[in-house]
Formats: sequence, C-alpha cells, structure tokens
Amino acid sequence: MVYSPPMQSPLRIGLIGAGGIGRHLAWQLRPLSEAVLVGVYDANAELTQRAAQELEVTPYDTVDALLQDAQVEAVILATPPHTHYELGLQVLQHGKHLFCEKPLALTVEHCDALLEAARAAQRVLMVGQVLRLFPLFWQSKQWLQEGVIGEPIAVNLQRRGYEIKLFREGWRADPAQSGGVLLEMNVHELDYLRWLLGDFEVVAAQGHQPFAEPNFVQQWSALLRFQNGATATVEASIIDPLGGYTVRIVGTEGALEHTGFSGTIRYKRTDGQEMSLTPEEIGTPEPFLWELRFFVRAVLYGETPPFDGYDGRMAVANAHAVLSKMSL
Repeated sequence: MVYSPPMQSPLRIGLIGAGGIGRHLAWQLRPLSEAVLVGVYDANAELTQRAAQELEVTPYDTVDALLQDAQVEAVILATPPHTHYELGLQVLQHGKHLFCEKPLALTVEHCDALLEAARAAQRVLMVGQVLRLFPLFWQSKQWLQEGVIGEPIAVNLQRRGYEIKLFREGWRADPAQSGGVLLEMNVHELDYLRWLLGDFEVVAAQGHQPFAEPNFVQQWSALLRFQNGATATVEASIIDPLGGYTVRIVGTEGALEHTGFSGTIRYKRTDGQEMSLTPEEIGTPEPFLWELRFFVRAVLYGETPPFDGYDGRMAVANAHAVLSKMSL
C-alpha cells in the first residue's frame, strides 16, 4: 500500500452509500476525535436526505458533487459490491483516500485496477475485512503468534445459518450485483484463514444449490492447503436453520477453538494447560470503530493497518479460486 504524507486532524470524510452498513460505519466515526463525517450521498435521494438529517451532515445530490468538494478528504464507500469498482476509481482519481466495504470488487482484475489507482494517486486504500477484529477471531491470531498450541497443522471452520431470505431480496439476490454467497459473505472467512496461516491453494470444493432462488451456491465446502503444509476444511451455509459458528485449530502442542461472534475461545495444550476467554475478557474495541480508527491513522500518520487493499484483493482472488474448483 502507498501512504500519503501526513495530514491535519480531524480527517474530513464523506459517505457514499447510506444503507444499513453505511450508516452504521458513520455512527462508529463519532467517538473518533481524529475524524469527522462531513457529508453523504446515496443513489436514493430520499435516503440521502434522511441520512443527512440523522447524521447531521451535508447531503449531496450527486457523487461528483461530493467528490469535487475540497473539504472531503476521504470516502467511506458502502454501496452494493457491483458498484465498488467504478465508484472506487472515481474516489481515488479525485484524490480522496478510500475505505471500501468488502468485497473490494467482484473480479480480480477490477481489484488490481483499484490497487493501481491508489498507488498512482498516492492514497490509502483499505477494505473492510472486519472479521479479523472481532474479539475471538483476534485472540485466535494472538495465541497462534504466541505459539500456545505449537505449529498449526489443521483448521476446521464452519459458518452456518439460515439467511436465504436475505439473499432472495434486493441486490443480494442477483449474483451480478452481489457476487453470490462467497463474494458477499465468505470473503470474510477466506481472509481470516489467510491471515491466520498465510497463502493457500484450493485443493477441492463442492457446492449445493437445492433451491432455485437465489441463483447461486447456497451451501459449500472446500479443502485448502497452505504453503506451510497446514490444511483447512471450510463449510458455509445460508440454508442451515440450526446455525452456528465454530473454528478449531489443531497444532503440534495442543488445540484451540472458538465460537465466532459470541461465546468463548479456549485452548488446551498436550501438557494439560488450559485457558478460556470471553469477548469481554479480551477487551478489544468495537470492531467497526477499530477498523475505521486504523484507516484514519493510516491516512493521518502513515501507520500500517492490520489489513489493506491487497488483503481485500486476495480475499476476492481466493473466493474465485474456490468457485473455479467447485462442482455442483
């Protein structure tokens, strides 16, 4: 990633996309003394006005109006995935720093074009791979780095839920707009696994589409092999009414397990030593606030965030790698 010279605080940010995640990110900016939201634009004019009133910022009638405003120094892009490429290019070509919701784009080629645009403009590009910052996920990485279970050998990750209704509505139902389950949702899991153990190849993948709508894979599993020799099995579903999230990592000196967004993380070593923590005991900041703080500090001070545009690119590349191996 290319960083710009240090800027003055507070960083003035514009929001493009005033849906649920866009407004959530906007509210998470509020506690940050080093940043301030100054304006909002959405393709839905009524939503623009409503969000502007709610957030007490300037409404913009067009994307160009927001991007041509010199007071806007950076942009949060929280629009549907199929718009990220064109809007992201506009943001960067106008000299604004860019925080883009995941996925960075729907193709690897478009991701690469956005990375090049950020490099050419000397602007920060960060992608919201926020899963890494949820407490149990974050702690799993810390324990692996500390070597509490020795060298990782195998990972089993399962993300299951009944979310098919969500994926049958609006832009999410159209794979040309959402990218389907892997690009809209499971880029998080693929990014997390790469963060834990490094680059990997997809050995095999199997998908299932038992229902006609939405018209993409609704449950899938894959076998991954990492460059260090470790393996991972991944299963994801939007048609499982029992639901659940589990991650188990087996190492040469023990194993650790956590339950995703809530519950606990624990490890047990082969020598009998055990430890268990809750999110409250881990005590990390609110994940969305935390990622925005990393973005702001990358822009203002050139600090290196825990994930960036390249990580977003690799999540998309790995989603396509799974899809390329997938049989139905």
